[in-house]
Amino acid sequence: MNDPSAPATRRLFTPALVLILAVLAGYCLLALQPGWRRRLGLIDDGMWFLDSYAILASSDAVQAGLDPAQPNPLDVYHRPHSYSNWWFLLGKLGLSRQDNFLVGGSWVLAFVGLGLMALHPRTFREAGVGAMVLLAPPVLLAVNRANNDLVVFILLAAGLRCLLDSRPWRLAVFAVLLVLAAGLKFYPLVAGLALLLVRPPGLMLKAAAVTVLAGGVVLASVWTDFQRAVILAPTEVYTFGGPIIFRDLGWTGRAPLLAGATLLGLAAWACFRRGWLVRLDEAAGDFRERCAFAAGAALLVGCFLAGISYSYRLVFMVFLVPLLWRQIASPAAKWTGLLLLATLWLDGLYCLGANIFIGPMPLPELVHYQLVWRFVTQPIIWAAMVLLAGSLLGMLQAAMKDLRKRTAA
Repeated sequence: MNDPSAPATRRLFTPALVLILAVLAGYCLLALQPGWRRRLGLIDDGMWFLDSYAILASSDAVQAGLDPAQPNPLDVYHRPHSYSNWWFLLGKLGLSRQDNFLVGGSWVLAFVGLGLMALHPRTFREAGVGAMVLLAPPVLLAVNRANNDLVVFILLAAGLRCLLDSRPWRLAVFAVLLVLAAGLKFYPLVAGLALLLVRPPGLMLKAAAVTVLAGGVVLASVWTDFQRAVILAPTEVYTFGGPIIFRDLGWTGRAPLLAGATLLGLAAWACFRRGWLVRLDEAAGDFRERCAFAAGAALLVGCFLAGISYSYRLVFMVFLVPLLWRQIASPAAKWTGLLLLATLWLDGLYCLGANIFIGPMPLPELVHYQLVWRFVTQPIIWAAMVLLAGSLLGMLQAAMKDLRKRTAA
């Protein structure tokens, strides 16, 4: 006789619940087992939320009459403030370093909640892929340090939640949150490329024009902060950017940026011409999933080309998963997904293997092995970015085609 409780049990363990439980278990392990954090290369010097602490320390420095652009004696690492002065609003709200666990913890909780909602898995396999993304070492690093890229993710994810369709008020909410994110950390404005998916073309032009204008005004208002914000990230594990390979080859100055943009552009064009790309047309998925993919791809490709940053940026891969899964039967989506998962996990697996099987080594030897590792892995990361850029080119071509039809009519 069949057990009448079996159907209820099957309904209980939905893909969404399995994903939630897997992520909670992973984050509990991260919190309770500092030894595994060290093996993964997630260095925190025994302190939670180091990056939100730096933001609050800069705000405290302003309240104390110090120059936040200088090395900050109130911060653990004496880091100067390298973001928009909008962050000083935290101090005006009465928040200080003593509130760091509250501030950093709220960022993490909001990120996890919106990340789970963005993934909304429909199958157990998709839940497994979602867990691999949310538990990837760069994402754990951002969570462990409560990096302010989580705040950018929160604002953009909230805006994308509104985009069930292209009604003007929904686009307006997305644009406001996008511009707010740009005012906090500059680079998020490139996510506005997702507005190229809006139809009809007339509405697309209006939405894009208003967003670009508002974003330009905001960036102009924080331009001095923007000029100060350029920080040279070290070339090591958990760094992300096209110029890495050129820096390792000894190139300096602006040449790596130009070479990277040229190389990626040509490769993306070749993929676009051959149709090796994730489709973003109206038949490819619902509007919100396509917008999320376009925004995530624009953020990743834009940051990859712009310079070298810490791999916190990879949190935006969450936006790519739903549409990739809808198209997983296509070779382009399958290869894009595999390359992106490799990008997320390669450095963490390197750190784990080195710490378990090799252990401490002299600094010159460590630098040498990391250099060899980057030469091996950079082509994989480049291939992932090329495929994302090809999809963005396809989206741009479709937008221009529809605009030409509108003009001809």
